[in-house]
Amino acid sequence: MRNIGKKSLGLTALKATGSAIAACVFGLAVVQSAQADGLNVWDDYTFEGQSATIEQLNKAFEAAHPGVTINRTARTFDDMKLTLKLAVSAGDGPMVTKVNQGAGDMGTMVKEGLLQPVDAYITKFGWDKLQSDSLIARDRWSDKGQFGEGPTYGISGLGEMVGLFYNKKVLEDAGLPVPTNFDEFTADLDKLKEKGIAPFMIGTSKQHMALHMIATVSQAHVDAAKRSTLDDLIYGRGGSWKTEGNVTAASLIQKWATGGYFYPGFQGISGDDAVQLFVAGQGAFLISGTWYFGDMQNNPDIHFMPFPAPHGVEKPLTVGGVDLAWSITSLAKDKATQDLAGEYINYMVSPEAALTWAKAGYLPSTILPDNADFQASTLLKEGIAMWKQVNANNALGHYPDWSAPTLLKTIDDATPHLLAGDMKPEDFVGAIDADYQAYLASKK
Repeated sequence: MRNIGKKSLGLTALKATGSAIAACVFGLAVVQSAQADGLNVWDDYTFEGQSATIEQLNKAFEAAHPGVTINRTARTFDDMKLTLKLAVSAGDGPMVTKVNQGAGDMGTMVKEGLLQPVDAYITKFGWDKLQSDSLIARDRWSDKGQFGEGPTYGISGLGEMVGLFYNKKVLEDAGLPVPTNFDEFTADLDKLKEKGIAPFMIGTSKQHMALHMIATVSQAHVDAAKRSTLDDLIYGRGGSWKTEGNVTAASLIQKWATGGYFYPGFQGISGDDAVQLFVAGQGAFLISGTWYFGDMQNNPDIHFMPFPAPHGVEKPLTVGGVDLAWSITSLAKDKATQDLAGEYINYMVSPEAALTWAKAGYLPSTILPDNADFQASTLLKEGIAMWKQVNANNALGHYPDWSAPTLLKTIDDATPHLLAGDMKPEDFVGAIDADYQAYLASKK
């Protein structure tokens, strides 16, 4: 697909009007605020392609702001979780940072007064005309600690979906079709295993592929029309993780892990290394997110699709949302620094930045400008089509760990036992729910 324009790249549920583009300050004609010597910025763009892209964007921002230097620090997702709150509390952290949404990170930082609302900049720059409210709502926290409500504390530059990567050549060589539903998918897995081909490429020593796999299987069995139960869980309104669907998903992943469906030695392979093995042709399927598009785009055999849903689920949920939010910390103490931080974030979610990300093979959350003209990779085209459909169906799901401050650790601690077969699926789900119920009780 060549000469892709706004119509085919409408990445949000809202259309951007000409005035909205102007309000977002397309290009680099940003309003000059009082200049500072430097703006300390933390991000989580540690993959090679992502890092090159954010460096390009930072240089463009500096060129438009003479006298301003972006002091960039890149940290992995896990490192960011461990160090961000401590650094900001100590006074030597960033003025602008990426923050993981949810109770454990953004929610805690809001409660401790470490983040500043960005609603004034949403109004000033028209961010709500570039991204749908359902996306921006994932960055809201009320004074009473209610997720999804109250002031807004960030906005994201990339869209995220967890789906099914597949190697078409591996499937064709095995004489198998691309699955169209859950039954066909599981049948393919069995046939691949019989032929001595690893059905799944996965690495569980670092990153969170196992968590994403479990959540993907579970949420693909939920129709968007019945999503309210999951929404209530994620936004801390109540409910229980102990459902038949979650136990079934955990049981299936345990079967795959203990039954030889995963690439041998997956326990000692990181998620990033698993991606490189997959790009090299190892494994037929890999469940992960659009953030790996840039790493995979040079292998034309690799494609991306929604996880196959079972019969009867017309609009299955897709795990995802947006990447970590750009936020302003309490270390941006004066109005001039806050405004400069707002301008920086505005550029990071602008149509021009979206085009830069798209050219690098990544999925932006902001709609692209009218004159976008570039050759999209096959993966990006597939991701764009899926993003539009998922948003049209109101089927963008959630990351489970957003629902409670310590839930990611609880899941990380329990998952190796689930995959090794020495923890019952019911106990795995029970551990998640116990953490969640303790969080709900702490809010009362």
